[in-house]
Amino acid sequence: MHKDKLALLLLLSVFALLGADCQAPWDEDDDEERPLPTRALASSPLLRAYYDTRTFPEEMRELKIPEGDDFDDDHLTVQFDMGGSATVEEVRTHLYLMPPKGKEFDEVELLCRCVAPNGTASSWKPLDIQQSSVWDPQVEVTFLFEFDGLSSDGTWRIQLKDYLEDDDGRCLFRNASLHINRGEQAGLGGTPNETQSLDAASGNYSIIPEAQGVRQPLDIGWFGTGRMLANQFTFTGASFFVRSFTLTLSVYVRSGTEFDTRTNWVLVSPTGNWIALGFPDTPTDEITINDELALKTFTFSVGSTPAGPLMNLNGEPSAGTWTLYLVDTLKDNNTSELTTDQADSTGGVIVPGGANLTLRLDGVS
Repeated sequence: MHKDKLALLLLLSVFALLGADCQAPWDEDDDEERPLPTRALASSPLLRAYYDTRTFPEEMRELKIPEGDDFDDDHLTVQFDMGGSATVEEVRTHLYLMPPKGKEFDEVELLCRCVAPNGTASSWKPLDIQQSSVWDPQVEVTFLFEFDGLSSDGTWRIQLKDYLEDDDGRCLFRNASLHINRGEQAGLGGTPNETQSLDAASGNYSIIPEAQGVRQPLDIGWFGTGRMLANQFTFTGASFFVRSFTLTLSVYVRSGTEFDTRTNWVLVSPTGNWIALGFPDTPTDEITINDELALKTFTFSVGSTPAGPLMNLNGEPSAGTWTLYLVDTLKDNNTSELTTDQADSTGGVIVPGGANLTLRLDGVS
């Protein structure tokens, strides 16, 4: 009887620990699931990202894309609740993916399809992921005719799969966005724009943090946005739908550090949608200061093309706070520093305050 009471007391103690959100003795911290980002807000009824990129945690939980040939249930599905009551003319998805560890995208066989709220499904389409000198982990998949005439309202699904079970590893899903009719309402006109610039007092000018990913240089899901240098631009004018943007920034770089191959930036809209890019081999302007230091000024002009790929941020409302993140993806203490100084190679001088961090948004209203 005495032993039965002791056993009961021990069992009740364990339940009390679990009810108080404590760990039982056999639980280990390593077994806890790593967190996921928060869901993104709807940018507009016709545009939505899946995760809010600003909340990417360090070592986020890995959502692995299934590998195999069972198309009935062996795929990853992400859902987007859309509205607008628009007649669908085209649907596009932008995917933020990572290849398996130690692999490149051309070594895997990824497929994608879209399913409308009424069950209409596209064919499975191969993901044509191009890797160039500027690292870009994003890919656009278009559905330009499959859903013509349907209503935009309801839950749309994007499904992903590696159709060949050849044990080359499973790709990771980091984020996705869905555009219906380019994310824009019908009947837009005009070409508004707005520019915000951060001087030394209003900007966060500092050393660009080093945070190395485990799969690819821009695996934000590994090092998280919290470890990146962030600057915020607040646009307060009349809101319009963004179609392109221009970003200007300058950095002091240690000579011989291959700045362009190791540094990346992410621009995130007020709703959490994103675009992530690397730096080009050649800056807009550059001055070599000495054998150890150079000043590089960059101007990025990014936008959509009428008949070609759609910029992921196309259709984002301009009003609100946009965040720019910078990261150095190689930990070797050869750091670079964001600055307001401008490189003027024509005059052979450094212009103090000549290259304040500046973001211009252009679009339609």
